[in-house]
Amino acid sequence: MTVLLLSQSISWMLVVAIALVVAVLFRSIRRLYTRVAPVGALMTSAGPQPGVRLPPRTALAMNGQQVVLGGERPDGRPHLLLFVSGGCPISRKILPIAQDFTQRESIDLLCLGDDTDAMQWDLIRRFGLDPAGFVNDPQIGQWLEIDKLPFAMLLDAAGTIVAKGLVNNREHLESLVVAGETGHVSVQSYLDARPRAA
Repeated sequence: MTVLLLSQSISWMLVVAIALVVAVLFRSIRRLYTRVAPVGALMTSAGPQPGVRLPPRTALAMNGQQVVLGGERPDGRPHLLLFVSGGCPISRKILPIAQDFTQRESIDLLCLGDDTDAMQWDLIRRFGLDPAGFVNDPQIGQWLEIDKLPFAMLLDAAGTIVAKGLVNNREHLESLVVAGETGHVSVQSYLDARPRAA
């Protein structure tokens, strides 16, 4: 009987010790999450910056129709310019994410690139993109000084750049919208504006 009581006492002491260790770990993890910076789209210094209103510019979509980039939008909806390439594996990864994201956020998606027409048509077919929403023109990338892909630029209904940056996942796309809601052009500027903890 005493052996049974002793083994139960040891078991309960172990359970209490494990509970204390879990509580300490939970507290440490909470502290870590408050210190770890959120990850957002990496904004580059090249090209027009957030707050700049893009003048309207006409381009030809893959189906031959004219598309206007920048300027005021008659439908009053924001616009996401997503620069992608058929030869870029990250572009192929971000396209379905961007399609779902823009649909949920009620944002119009316009894909842009400067690859061969054959590679861009392959992207259009593979991901069920609308050819009227895909422009393959190297001059657009030069105009906006896009040098790395995939790159996204969020424009408001007036054609003003809300936020921009390299995007590799949904969190990066969401950071562009959050930038517009918070008034910070990027996660980096948000972190710089935060008071430093002593």
